Amino acid sequence: MSAPIKRDALKQSWEDTEFPLVCETCLGDNPYVRMTKQPFGKKCSVCETPFTVFAFQAGTKGRLKKVEICRSCAEAKNVCQVCVYDLKYGLPVQVRDKILRESGSASSVAAVPQSQANRAYYTQQQNRMLEQGINLVAEPNAVAEATLQSMAQMEPRYERNLPKLCSFYARGECNRGATCPFRHEFPRDRDDPMAKQNTKDRFFGTHDPVANKILGRKRKMEQEEEKQQEEDGYNKARATVYVRFQGEPPFPALTEQAVRDYYYAYGEIVSVRAQPDKGQAFVEYTQPEAAQLAIARTHRKELLGKSLYVAWARAPKHGESSTAAAANQGDASAPKKAQVVLPPPPGSTESNDKKRKVPLTTTIKLPPEVLAARQQKQAAKGAGPKPHYPSTDPSRLGSAAS
Repeated sequence: MSAPIKRDALKQSWEDTEFPLVCETCLGDNPYVRMTKQPFGKKCSVCETPFTVFAFQAGTKGRLKKVEICRSCAEAKNVCQVCVYDLKYGLPVQVRDKILRESGSASSVAAVPQSQANRAYYTQQQNRMLEQGINLVAEPNAVAEATLQSMAQMEPRYERNLPKLCSFYARGECNRGATCPFRHEFPRDRDDPMAKQNTKDRFFGTHDPVANKILGRKRKMEQEEEKQQEEDGYNKARATVYVRFQGEPPFPALTEQAVRDYYYAYGEIVSVRAQPDKGQAFVEYTQPEAAQLAIARTHRKELLGKSLYVAWARAPKHGESSTAAAANQGDASAPKKAQVVLPPPPGSTESNDKKRKVPLTTTIKLPPEVLAARQQKQAAKGAGPKPHYPSTDPSRLGSAAS
């Protein structure tokens, strides 16, 4: 069959491959996979070019799955041919490209043309460069790489391979029982956006409901964190990182040298302040980019066998020293409101042994003799001449008239 195709000019662009690009989730939990191969079995959902179709059962309890896009399109975006998810991070294309653009790695986003003529030229150039070992897009920077690594979903999610819902069971007409290859569950709400997924939209990263859900969850977490920081009067430091062990004490022996050895790879360090009793430390860099990279790379990672919480440190408020700002950093180490024990006011029937705990901001009723002395002092102060300030004299404002 290959000889006639080579002689036909219209069929030279048809794709013939020996093995598909498939992620671990789509392959299923069965280590032994049997695939069927059908040369030029269907058109690609993106470029509409006939290509080789591979079909297989996704695991022991999975449904029969097959590739949806050709290998050339999958290599252009580095995605799986079945689920069209990123092969390196396990994220939708829209999420990956958005993070790359926001992190300053827009050149790492592959802009695949949507018109047929431009796409054919793009595919031709791509195949030629791949044969030479050259990549069409640039490598992402360290911040983008660390952010994507923190959001990566590389654990296999085999629930995506479950059989589809049985439409006859939803209508109450399925008589197959346990032998039915489809799931006997009722469908979701028709207005649920997750029920309307399109392969082409997922490939180009537009109007993908799964990506919108992930980005919405990330945006909500950021808004909640910003709201909490505003309530606490939090201002981000310029290039200082706050590091704290997660969980309850006792914490490992955290030393300045251990922190410095762990964080020196992300940039030049100015100073390190460790607080072993609280299980936290502060690392100050010379550049904010180094601090951002350290946060993205080490958040939720382990140091001395315990998970870390890494975030921007709080900048000192006006009139507050850096030591006081460090003491107030973090929920676990935040000081509680001071309380004082005051005796009951004169004339109160409350016994002396029952003393009240009131906050410092509580208004205290003063005795009558103290109030009378304050009123006399204020009256004596107001009886004298008021102080004169030359700047408030209208005759001395501006130039004097001749």
